[in-house]
Amino acid sequence: MECVAPLESLKSTQGAQDNFQDFIRPLLLEGREAELCDWMKDIGLLQSSLKCITPSCNGSSLQWKKARIIDKFHWICSECKKKMSIRSGSFLEDFQCSMKGIIETVLAWCDGISPDDVIVDGKPLKTSLVKRIYNQCTNVTDWYIQRHPELSQLGGENCVILIDLYPDGCMTTAPHNNNYSKQLLCIADTAYMPARIWAQVFDQDLHKDYSKVIACLQSRIRPGSLLVVTPRLFPHLRYTEGMAEIISVEALMSLDTDDYQRSLKNLETIWATTVSVCQEVQQMNSSETNQMLRELQWRQIFPSHAKYLFQHIVEHYKSNKNSPIHLT
Repeated sequence: MECVAPLESLKSTQGAQDNFQDFIRPLLLEGREAELCDWMKDIGLLQSSLKCITPSCNGSSLQWKKARIIDKFHWICSECKKKMSIRSGSFLEDFQCSMKGIIETVLAWCDGISPDDVIVDGKPLKTSLVKRIYNQCTNVTDWYIQRHPELSQLGGENCVILIDLYPDGCMTTAPHNNNYSKQLLCIADTAYMPARIWAQVFDQDLHKDYSKVIACLQSRIRPGSLLVVTPRLFPHLRYTEGMAEIISVEALMSLDTDDYQRSLKNLETIWATTVSVCQEVQQMNSSETNQMLRELQWRQIFPSHAKYLFQHIVEHYKSNKNSPIHLT
């Protein structure tokens, strides 16, 4: 039983400072548009070079020039004089606001700020626009997780894996609504901080057939893991082959000598973000729910959200580079 001790030292890192933002935010100040564009070109968020597509120009390189437009710059062909937006073929071209506003909104998504509370230059940004940008951020995280199925493999030798159900498990001590429409199976790999999460909606009649749960867990959890299982599932998982040890949450709590709920409170801390998402998806359709659960998974894997989100936005748009380039 001693191998469950690491649970006691786990701490939530949801409020961790994203140092990457300390670099980005000064570039959003007025007068630093050129530096902002240089940074976006460096990471691939904007094209760093383009060629003219007019046949008579024979592929001549476009020139980067200052302009009296919202983006402060545009591309121009020295031969035919046609112009191109610096946003062409990028994440930015679908949104009608300043590039600063888009970057600020992406950072707000990373920080979990409500769409109604996004402020740019002291003024609230239009909620419908914020939601569109937020949806694109979620789409990118959804795409990334589906592209990397290895990230959904959890545990391994000497790793403590938590297995629980929402709402009928031990994920929270707070009272909840018994009329929840969705029941979720949740797995947490405590070898990471924050714990890596995988979650899936299961039929409400789960108690009639646990074979699907067992098969699901065997496909997600590596052999050699130590499983800490919610009481409802423990009788059905206690003899699962290939695991180092399988104990119930009740057995874990029995190790507490001073405070009986110490382990339960530790578990509640680990599951806090997951519980919030489990509550949020109750009113979503199946597609939205799956996307939200993959976003949760992405956020737990990449706690420095902004740094990795911009990288993954670039990867996503490079892999879907089918948009035509328009000259004006």
